[in-house]
Amino acid sequence: MLVKTTVVVFVVSSMLSIGLAARAAEIMAPLRRPLWVLRALIANFVLAPAVALAIAVALPLDPGYELGLLLLGFAAGSPLLPKLAEASHSNVASATALMVLLMGASVVVMPVALPLFAAGMQVQPGRIAMPLVLLMLAPLLLGMVWQRVAPQIGTKLLPLITKTSNIAFIAVVLLVCGTNFTALAGVVGSGAIGAAILFVVLLFAGAWVLAEPDPAGRRLFGYATGGRNIGAALVTAGASAADPKAVVMLIVTGLVGLVVLLTVAVRARRTESASSLQTPKRGSREV
Repeated sequence: MLVKTTVVVFVVSSMLSIGLAARAAEIMAPLRRPLWVLRALIANFVLAPAVALAIAVALPLDPGYELGLLLLGFAAGSPLLPKLAEASHSNVASATALMVLLMGASVVVMPVALPLFAAGMQVQPGRIAMPLVLLMLAPLLLGMVWQRVAPQIGTKLLPLITKTSNIAFIAVVLLVCGTNFTALAGVVGSGAIGAAILFVVLLFAGAWVLAEPDPAGRRLFGYATGGRNIGAALVTAGASAADPKAVVMLIVTGLVGLVVLLTVAVRARRTESASSLQTPKRGSREV
């Protein structure tokens, strides 16, 4: 019960903080590019599930770990996407737009696709869709409306809600690890960690190829596709009473993705900073 409550706090506070920080005009601008939207949807709802299924077939994983990967294959729109974009000096507005697009699409796709592809989730689509709408989409929209109606109050509350989200995320990781310690210890030597690394790396590489030929845009697509929506996957797993090993796989892959993508973001930022220092300013002359 404590784990579920903490997951709810994390998801709701994350979505509310994103809604408070988002600006409707900034979100809508990238979404007016149909090809950009199509590439993003293909990367996250065709490529990602296909990679999850391919890894499940190719590697001798426990069915619970396979289910966890499949959950992540359809769970797109990570709340961490704007932070990764900021860390690498990418376009934060485009990252927010991409996150909102993928999050909304996940609410539609997950209830329909998961019962068809995941044998371990014999649930009705409505039971998956309802918590996603109530816990993710509703707080996101509430935050955006709140910022528009009462921006001063929203701006003051944003740091508190963001801090609550960060604390809740740490609490979720610790509680899931503590309550599933035996299952988590079983991850070592099971191939789950290797599968998680392969999953994240292949998604980043595939999204890089699918994206428009621009380094910053390619990185953004890589972050969006390689970093899955752990909150949506956890909510869905809870609504369907999934195998506990699936939840463990969600946490393992989430941590692996965070380490891999944050490393890429930091290196991209350092490379960009070094390049800007080496490039002479316009109008300057050598002495």
